[in-house]
Amino acid sequence: MRKSSSPSLSNCNSVLANKIFGIPLDELQQGGHPDNEVPFIVRHVVDYIEEHGGLEQQGLFQVNGNAETVEWLRQRYDSGEEVDLVKEADVPSAISLLRFFLQELPEPVIPGSLHIHLMQLSQ
Repeated sequence: MRKSSSPSLSNCNSVLANKIFGIPLDELQQGGHPDNEVPFIVRHVVDYIEEHGGLEQQGLFQVNGNAETVEWLRQRYDSGEEVDLVKEADVPSAISLLRFFLQELPEPVIPGSLHIHLMQLSQ
């Protein structure tokens, strides 16, 4: 008898429970540590960028990382695997991953209603 190659329902639920890309920030916080207001991936990537001199690089967000590396890292974070950025990434790929995470949020970090008020205050 041949085993089905499709994942079981429990495996699907487990993967969905770990998913972080495309998930609203408030839902990510519900699954995280209550004292930490920043999603784990953001803290992890920013710490890596700071520790590896990324903040001193000119045009920090203008350089794209390796697309295959970024996608591989995204899949690892989304599956709940432990990611060692020191061994598995470089600064441009980490920055691209962070940018991708922020772009995938269903709601912007600064909501539209607040954005309008901030723009008015800046004028």
